[in-house]
Amino acid sequence: MIASQKIGKSFMGALNYNLKKLNHAELKQRAELLETNFTSLDKDMIRREIDMVREQRPNLNRYVYHTSLNFHKEDILSNERLLEIAHQYLQANGFTNNQYFIFRHHDADHPHLHLLLNRITFDGKVVSDSNNYKRSESILRSIEKQFNLTRVQSSQNTPLRAANKDELEMVIRTGKPSEKMVIQEKIKKLLNQKNLTISEFIRKGEQAGISFLFNQASTGRVSGITYFHEGFKITGQALGNRFKWAEILNNISYEQVRDSKAISELSRSLHKHNDLLLS
Repeated sequence: MIASQKIGKSFMGALNYNLKKLNHAELKQRAELLETNFTSLDKDMIRREIDMVREQRPNLNRYVYHTSLNFHKEDILSNERLLEIAHQYLQANGFTNNQYFIFRHHDADHPHLHLLLNRITFDGKVVSDSNNYKRSESILRSIEKQFNLTRVQSSQNTPLRAANKDELEMVIRTGKPSEKMVIQEKIKKLLNQKNLTISEFIRKGEQAGISFLFNQASTGRVSGITYFHEGFKITGQALGNRFKWAEILNNISYEQVRDSKAISELSRSLHKHNDLLLS
């Protein structure tokens, strides 16, 4: 179970996104409104109700909470069970007295919900967004256990950084993997090879179309790595734990005294010949 959270400024914008899904051209892909505490689906009425609550906190711009709860495709979940899970998630996050919508979407191969709320409560308090990602992960793991759902590894421990919403939509639209996915796959193949030296790692990476930039101190110590592929660049941290320099060291033969010169020369060469790439 994965949550994708957004704190924003436009309730009606997020609402329009979900309402549009209710009228999807494909009948089987039409979303469902599972529950709301608004008095009407008329947009003007919704806007007025939102404004009435917002009057209590006129200086709060980021008042919108919009998150999707994504389940494993093998989790068979009725609308009733999804509502139960949604309420549990919201209550644990502090949303107990707020305006809300709960939608079920059907435009993916896995069950997923969209939760849209006003962070301002009916009595003028504000649900905190402090540490919301860490708190959410703890709640998700608890819900997985309680409802016997397919377990998902914590993002702190997962070896790959998951694709974001825009990347996934691009994959669906074009049928091609994102640049991040391409680099992840190519580096994984490299790291599966045994007893690679750093020079071999660099050479084979370049043969696969990957260039490297190492964050190297004047002492020769390397503390990070950045990957380049066809004009796209990304840090090891952004790719996922498996691609950080500290983890790369566990998979290759590297000695700082022996290999720092080669890395220094590579970095100078990359800076010299790829100014456009680095801009």
